Amino acid sequence: MTPWNLMLDLKEVVLDFTYLSLFLVVGTLFRRYIPFFRKFLIPNNIIAGFMALILGPQILGAVWRALSLPSMSVIPFDSDRLGIYVYHLLAITFISMGLRREKKHFGKGPFSKAMSCIMSYVFQATVGLLVAFALIYTVKPDLFPGIGYLLTMGYGMGPGLAYSIGHGWEQYGFEGGGQVGLTFAAIGYLFAFFGGIGLIRYGIRKRKLKTISSMDEITHDIRTGIIHKEHHKKESAGKLTMAQEAIDTLSFQLALIGLVYLATYGLTRLITGWLPPDLANTLWSFHFMIGILLSLLVRNILDKMGKSYMIDEGLMSRLNGVAIDYLVVAAIAAISLPVLSEYWLPVLLMSGLGGLGTVFVLHWISYRAYDDYPFERFVSVFAEMTGTINSSLTLIRVMDPNFKTVIADDSIYGSAITIGLAFPMLFLLNIPTMFFTDDLFTGYWISIVAILVYTLVLVVIWRATGYLKFRKQLD
Repeated sequence: MTPWNLMLDLKEVVLDFTYLSLFLVVGTLFRRYIPFFRKFLIPNNIIAGFMALILGPQILGAVWRALSLPSMSVIPFDSDRLGIYVYHLLAITFISMGLRREKKHFGKGPFSKAMSCIMSYVFQATVGLLVAFALIYTVKPDLFPGIGYLLTMGYGMGPGLAYSIGHGWEQYGFEGGGQVGLTFAAIGYLFAFFGGIGLIRYGIRKRKLKTISSMDEITHDIRTGIIHKEHHKKESAGKLTMAQEAIDTLSFQLALIGLVYLATYGLTRLITGWLPPDLANTLWSFHFMIGILLSLLVRNILDKMGKSYMIDEGLMSRLNGVAIDYLVVAAIAAISLPVLSEYWLPVLLMSGLGGLGTVFVLHWISYRAYDDYPFERFVSVFAEMTGTINSSLTLIRVMDPNFKTVIADDSIYGSAITIGLAFPMLFLLNIPTMFFTDDLFTGYWISIVAILVYTLVLVVIWRATGYLKFRKQLD
């Protein structure tokens, strides 16, 4: 069964939206008034997500049932239903990302940033798969080997992709695969912000940061997450591109996303009609890739026609942010504790080794791939490779409050390059379930070797451009 086939009750969908909204508002208040969250700059959506998990049927509901108390006060979330929201919001984030701006800046900074991400993906995938095989050959012979690849999907590629791919693998025997992917993503967020702030403090103490010299330079607005009313010069959310009498500009941006998503659904359905059932279900898990390709095509056509002025980058970014906020809350709230209890050992080992290893890998790369601000770039990529691009931009703003450097621009443009370079990897990650269903172990060994060969080719190209040096650059 694909996520498109799950039957939903409209009342449940509307109530889920209201509950997720409630937690986002409460999360905003927690960030504003609780010093712990301000200190580590924990985003409101992550606070909201863990609150939803605690107050939902997974934790509070379990306590109520254990005490034989009525569960009327428990938020009636359903993990499968929340997972479907994550699946669709994932596609919306990719489509809005593809539509929002013309892609034209691809220099050393963006390309090296993209390659840093690819190296992180490969490291995490390798560590995850090796840990999975070690457990299979020793204490957990029934473990699905693909769990190792969910480490890089949850950490580096985000909760939406982790759920979508993990859910798609459930048909091959990976029970609770989607929930495991969400668990990796939630742990990744903790690495991104607690680890990221820790690295910034270390960089200040060791004088490695060039952009700030003290945590005191972080503005009150950034700490609380709310722009104070006295700050009259606030950034604009977007500009009007439509006559309000005809159609609201925000409505048109949303309609454009909806149109591309409709085309995504139609094209995916057309292609899957020619494929065997197993491959068709796998492709439905990759619908976001078709979505971003179509969005880039639409943007390119509009650019060439001189009509892209109808798209406002600010409003499209706001819609992207809305999708990400609700995606993150739903993703964390959807974590299944019974599933987690079954996979606690591999999740713990992979998360720990993957998170710590990512620090060292990206630190090594950053001092050999960039000419300026190596430590700041290291922290920003680490935040993205354990959280999301939004995690990266949050920490960049901590280190560079006024965006005086090009780090933020390089991060955004580099993400566009990363998507292109990661497409072949996503295909290679799925080789076992597409072509080796009778011998998954052989399939995963072939898969990881193919990924390493592909990465070696990219590294050779990276070195040939002169963008990568094997000698460490000075601070």
